[in-house]
Amino acid sequence: MSPQGTQRRPLVAPLFVPADRPERFDKADRSGADAVIVDLEDAVAPAAKDGARSNLRQVLDLHNPAYVRVNAADSNWHSEDIAALKALGLRRLCLPKAESPVTLDAIVQSLGDDVEIIALIETARGLEAAAALADHSHVATLAFGPADFALDLGVAASEALKAHAMMRLAIASRAADKALPLDGPSFEVTDTARLTLECRQALDHGAGGKLCIHPAQTAHVIAAFRPSAEQLRWAQRVVDAAQDSAARLVDGRMIDAPIIAQARALLLKGHSQSSEGV
Repeated sequence: MSPQGTQRRPLVAPLFVPADRPERFDKADRSGADAVIVDLEDAVAPAAKDGARSNLRQVLDLHNPAYVRVNAADSNWHSEDIAALKALGLRRLCLPKAESPVTLDAIVQSLGDDVEIIALIETARGLEAAAALADHSHVATLAFGPADFALDLGVAASEALKAHAMMRLAIASRAADKALPLDGPSFEVTDTARLTLECRQALDHGAGGKLCIHPAQTAHVIAAFRPSAEQLRWAQRVVDAAQDSAARLVDGRMIDAPIIAQARALLLKGHSQSSEGV
């Protein structure tokens, strides 16, 4: 649930912006991203944390949903980050290296019952706890951090490893009746072909969107996660052919009740995204 107590549409392309660069907040807000994540963690050097924290007041002026990525619970800066959010009435946050519902409970106790959390899975312990994290009442969605995850495991960030983790997060999210998880960002900022490929792979592995680190990425991510015109035409043909739930052939492919339901869901998603401008 959102801090206002109403269900928001799932995030597709939230954009990170460094908390120590307040002059970029408005540009991020106008980038086409469906949310802004003001980053106090990786994007801010240790010596700049205090100054970055003082910029959070400007988050209140943003029009899109705005989250603050605080520092991890075991860091030296976490408690001060939470105190800053509390003082400003900010209740949306992204928690890096999420590993335990106990940590989420502590955040809710500090900030209040209207907290909305993106739980960022970046460690083996976090992945093992994904079901419990997704099931937490204040978690809006899970997200994946492949670079830190590979670092935690001490291996290369291979496609197979990322696929395994994303599929587990997708299953945990669905089991908890939460939005599908967000894939980690592409660091190839100018390579749109690579970004599109990563989005397609993430879709295949169960992602519902992808974190962005540059304004130029948001439109490509949103387009990649929107049903294509051909997919929508196929779905319409299936629905048009389905007078009942009996098995039948469409485009030479046998369809039955689950395929018909999938086609209807695809049409609904396409209609919803068109009406919302996503």
